[in-house]
Amino acid sequence: MNKKITVNLAVAIAILAMTVTFVVTMILSTQIFNSTVSSVRQKQVMYNNIAEIDKAVRANYYGEINDTTLYDMMGAGYMAGIGDANAVYYTAAQYTEYKGIHSGQVVGVGVDVVKDATTGNARVVRVYTDSPAQQAGFEKNWMITRIGETDVRNLTLAQVNSLLRGEAGTTVTVTATNLAGETQTAELQRRQYDMPSLEYTVPEGQTCGYVRIYTFNGNTEKELEAALAAMTGGEAPIDSLVLDVRDNDGGSLAEAMDVIDMLCPVGTIASQEKGGEVTVLDTSDNQEVELPIVVLMNANTAAGAELLADSIRIFEKGSLVGTTTAGKGSIVCEPVAMTNGSAVAFTVGKLLDHNGQSFDGTGVAPDVEVPLTTEEERNYYNYTVDSDPQIAKAFETASLLLSRMQNQTASSGAASGSSSTSAPASAPASGS
Repeated sequence: MNKKITVNLAVAIAILAMTVTFVVTMILSTQIFNSTVSSVRQKQVMYNNIAEIDKAVRANYYGEINDTTLYDMMGAGYMAGIGDANAVYYTAAQYTEYKGIHSGQVVGVGVDVVKDATTGNARVVRVYTDSPAQQAGFEKNWMITRIGETDVRNLTLAQVNSLLRGEAGTTVTVTATNLAGETQTAELQRRQYDMPSLEYTVPEGQTCGYVRIYTFNGNTEKELEAALAAMTGGEAPIDSLVLDVRDNDGGSLAEAMDVIDMLCPVGTIASQEKGGEVTVLDTSDNQEVELPIVVLMNANTAAGAELLADSIRIFEKGSLVGTTTAGKGSIVCEPVAMTNGSAVAFTVGKLLDHNGQSFDGTGVAPDVEVPLTTEEERNYYNYTVDSDPQIAKAFETASLLLSRMQNQTASSGAASGSSSTSAPASAPASGS
């Protein structure tokens, strides 16, 4: 071929490629520009609307405006307006409290409470070790009736918690009715205290360990490791395990997946679906806890706690006991901090389990359903590990799992033994 033609062809191709590249770039740039301009215009409309409202109010409002409260309400309104059921706005104080809770350290008096359905008072369901409340003699099932001069019956649970927590060194007067029905008033000084994410025990006469996981925070994995080490070591190691995640709202998804990794064999733990694309969030290594596991759950078991229950069944580590879970299978991002100390959190994807399935909106169903009667629901917070009917069923299920596993091991051993001894049995005849 003529060299001149070859060169001209190469030049033409290069020019054509440059032209195509330029056209494509211009089209994409135009699209991005138009999208940006549209977004800017929409934002400008929003900002102008807020500015107009602010101008009208400040010019004519009969009263004083607390700017901090105003900004917080605007932030909360924005999060409520995006249509995300999981969206949350944290004030600066709430975000500080959130970080404390998820690090396992909180400033307050040292109790967990629920609103009592019968009296409207705040029932103490947990008293933390070495907390101001414990040092003042508070016990589980005491009824807090007044905080300062405020009747607790007139407060929401969030308001009760807000009054009990606060800055370290400040004091709060708490009036409560003890287990004997006597009224006691204590001046409690708020301070920082440790908030373990779980408690464990091996009930008298049991060989099954019991772990109540209240939430998943930054310490849960190491706390569970310590609990298992304590229960599997010593002269009477446990042979099975009950994990109680009733009322566990999930907490840190990352920490929940770390716990699943510790308990389960190799495989995908969870994935995130967003916009039709699936991304693996975490996988389990080849280390696992070699115990039959029962997960005890209820309608308040949510998010990471649901994933734990679901994973135990999928990885064939054990069974699920209780009632169907909350069905909160959305992935909510860690709070995004704002410059004024506040923060926001919102849905960023759908949570998928090991099998690529979602339990969002449906929940995780138990293998052994154990609903509570009306009377049992009334006594729910009065039960102990030894008297709780759902825990009793969990222990029973763990025992059945253990027996089944032992029978399978024995059957496998017998089969292996018979095949391995058949050849040597005839050997002595040839040597006689």
